[in-house]
Amino acid sequence: MGISNSVRGRLLMGAATGVLFFASAPAMAQDADDPVTVDQPGDEDDTARLGTVTVKGIKGSIQNSLNTKKNETSIVEAISAEDIGKLPDLSIADSLARLPGVTAQRVRGRSQQISIRGLGPDFSLALWNGREVVSAGNNRGVEFDQFPSELVAQGVVYKTPDARLAATGIAGAVDLRTVRPLDYTERKLNFSAKYSVNDNGQLNPDVDDDGYRFFGSYIDQNEAGTIGWSLAATVQSNPTQFFSRELKTNSGQTSIDPATGLVYPSDNPRTGVVSRDFERTSVAGALEFEPNSRWHTAIDAFYTDTEDSGIFRGVETPIASWSTADFVGTGGNSGFADAAAYEDVTTFLRTDTEGNTAEIWAFGLNSSYELTDRLTLIGDYSRSTLERNDIDYESYAGTGFAGAGPTDTLIFGFPNDGAYNIIHGLDYTDPGTVLLTDPGGWGQVGFIKQPKIDDELDQLRLEAEYDLDNSFISGLTGGVLLTSREKNFDSNESFLRAGDTWVNGSLTIPGNKIVGKTDTGDIGFDIIAYDPSSFLRDGTYNVEKATFDTEWRVEEEITTIYAMANINSALGDVPVRGNVGLQYVDTTQKSNGTLNFGANQFLQTVEYSYENWLPSLNLSFEVKPDTFIRAAAAQTVTRPRLDQMAANQQLSTNPQVCIDTDSDQLPDTVIAPVTPANTCFALGGGNPFLEPYKSTSFDLAFEKYFDATTAISIALFHKELEDWVVDNPSLIDGTQIIRSGGLGDFLDANPDVALTRLNGVDNFSDGSITGIEATLRMNLDNYLPEDLAGFGFNASYTYADASIDDASGSAIDIPGYSDTVWSGDVYYENHGFRARVSARHRSGFLSEVPLFDGSLTGAQAQDETIVDLQVGYEWEHGALEGFGVNFEIFNLTDEPFVTENQTVDSSVTFPSRHELYGTTYNITVSKSF
Repeated sequence: MGISNSVRGRLLMGAATGVLFFASAPAMAQDADDPVTVDQPGDEDDTARLGTVTVKGIKGSIQNSLNTKKNETSIVEAISAEDIGKLPDLSIADSLARLPGVTAQRVRGRSQQISIRGLGPDFSLALWNGREVVSAGNNRGVEFDQFPSELVAQGVVYKTPDARLAATGIAGAVDLRTVRPLDYTERKLNFSAKYSVNDNGQLNPDVDDDGYRFFGSYIDQNEAGTIGWSLAATVQSNPTQFFSRELKTNSGQTSIDPATGLVYPSDNPRTGVVSRDFERTSVAGALEFEPNSRWHTAIDAFYTDTEDSGIFRGVETPIASWSTADFVGTGGNSGFADAAAYEDVTTFLRTDTEGNTAEIWAFGLNSSYELTDRLTLIGDYSRSTLERNDIDYESYAGTGFAGAGPTDTLIFGFPNDGAYNIIHGLDYTDPGTVLLTDPGGWGQVGFIKQPKIDDELDQLRLEAEYDLDNSFISGLTGGVLLTSREKNFDSNESFLRAGDTWVNGSLTIPGNKIVGKTDTGDIGFDIIAYDPSSFLRDGTYNVEKATFDTEWRVEEEITTIYAMANINSALGDVPVRGNVGLQYVDTTQKSNGTLNFGANQFLQTVEYSYENWLPSLNLSFEVKPDTFIRAAAAQTVTRPRLDQMAANQQLSTNPQVCIDTDSDQLPDTVIAPVTPANTCFALGGGNPFLEPYKSTSFDLAFEKYFDATTAISIALFHKELEDWVVDNPSLIDGTQIIRSGGLGDFLDANPDVALTRLNGVDNFSDGSITGIEATLRMNLDNYLPEDLAGFGFNASYTYADASIDDASGSAIDIPGYSDTVWSGDVYYENHGFRARVSARHRSGFLSEVPLFDGSLTGAQAQDETIVDLQVGYEWEHGALEGFGVNFEIFNLTDEPFVTENQTVDSSVTFPSRHELYGTTYNITVSKSF
């Protein structure tokens, strides 16, 4: 499936026009920056772009970041590579999470999702060299580990937008920028090799606990400096080993012991170990052409191929009233029990093969031509695509079919941190005890989901810039941005049934498939480890396709027309820079899905259009040299989650209003007036008529730059939030859906029945976020004795107060919202040595965690503080000049990821999910030429 022919034709024709008539500097909302020097759009002095990289290392990175922040008219934060290929984090998300107001959520041990100013990953967008790109997940939120940190020269977080930004959200936008080869005047080569090991060890015997990462880059130019090219590639195998505990402690999954008054779990704890290997091969390249001072063209491309494979081996221990288990009793003093015992437990063993493969392509061409001394024409075309295939393959084992085998006595110990342990009697590593079977009598011996996601996104920008000889407005910018996106999702689910060789519902595990046993550490519940990969092919399992697959397609065609006035003036003796702009955004969205109506099923396409006017203002007053007061105001939108827009719906009729008189199961007679409180038709499921979340934001900031690497900034922000999507019954025009259900004639005869009640999500709630950010970057060379030169520190703190109510007026949690976020690091850099210890903290937040069916659900995560350490040395002279060694420790304190629930007694809160990722050690050797 692809973009409509009309839109594809417009995009390709526009791209061709751009190639023929325009040229390119950076693509986009803002120029991409040199790793150390800065060339901002709108700089009147082109000589500001330096040709050599003179500052390196930690201080060079800080200097570049502060230059970007200082020279931008918007309020931004920036990170820069210490040197190309030396951004010292496992994921680009780790580096972004050190910025003020920005934090990350770990998923399976890797920082993957970004929250900005208390708004989660669905409320911000990622740009690659200024262009919107596809996302690897099944929604809009970008999984940042799809972008290797080595290929990123700079990341800029826009907290206030301007009218030129290709895309933003109510939280902001993250622009990841690659190098521009013509910013260099000489050839540069960089190579590095990294070895990685996790101290949790090999929890599953068939997945390694160590990995590697190789990187190389090449940047060069022709002798005349009119053509530049760059190529960078990275290959990695990054293992993750973690202990997984899921106690399930919400009010419906816990009980109160009448004998002690203690709360104890009474559902189905899921416990085990996870081993995964994240393999990724990524390549980025750029070609720049600048034959003269008027014409500039740039082409850049990015490709990444990832395979995130792994396995969960563990147990489900049903201890609920519906199971065979008998509750024995609890121990402890008050609140949640310190221990609980259960008898006659039928233990289910799970071997879940998990993972995904994903392939992303991104291509961009930008060209600009200076038609006159004042008029510049710009064209930009980009395309990105994703193909992703997931697998969640469950294989079940136990002591016998449907609870017929030996049962067990289990004693759980519950420390306050949620890292519970289990004492058991049976040996679950013994192939004489454990069989392949259906332990619960469900009629299946396994299950398999193979979701497939395809995503295509095209953008075309045509723009004109005109310089003015005006004392207040320095120039005008106007243009049109066409965006076309199509995302497809298919869950592909199947039941696994027992094969012909099974006896009495069970089968002995083949000896040649046994690979050892798990190492569950303090959990104390090791199980047999077998490889189920061949069971789908050799007749062990029979595959039966499920009839309830979830499948949807969402298309969006967005036309953005924008105009912006650049301000470069003075109020008295105070220089003023900034911009004022306006976007008109016209959106048409189509959703394809399945409409169920009684015993009938129809494929339907629902189309809906809306428009938004989005003004923006950014002003920067240099009240004293290197001292700025910034003010900004804007209206922004975030389009709703794609799965919430899916046209998978259930149509039903209200017999009090319309009835079926000819027994064909379709209404044909209206017997009562249609009113908002009493409609003929009701609809459940997705809402293809959702409009964006809206925000009106106001920002005020103070910034003081003392030197190239020392600055302080304080920012106040407030967002008025509207049209928040919550579960809320609403009234819609159901014409499209009713016709899709085969009732066009009935609708034509009774047009009033088009008023339809939709039971699902709707743009309903309002709220606000108000907060403050403070940042201090300090180079201590001016304050310490010369013998201690090289020390410095960075520190930031953000507090946000958020409030949103649901349809009933009750407060709801915002995904990703932490009211307190802080980060800091202390560094030393001198005589070739560099060292840094970093910490970042976020208070409790509503996280998104995967369910058994692969979907995501909200879970209240506890506070977490993550500490990292890097120590390295680079030879600056002699035969080893450019050679470096770096030692890194990530998650130094082995901080767990913990979620919590309120139990059956609402006064008690106790951990539900506890994931312990261990500490990762890296050693890297590098060489630059």
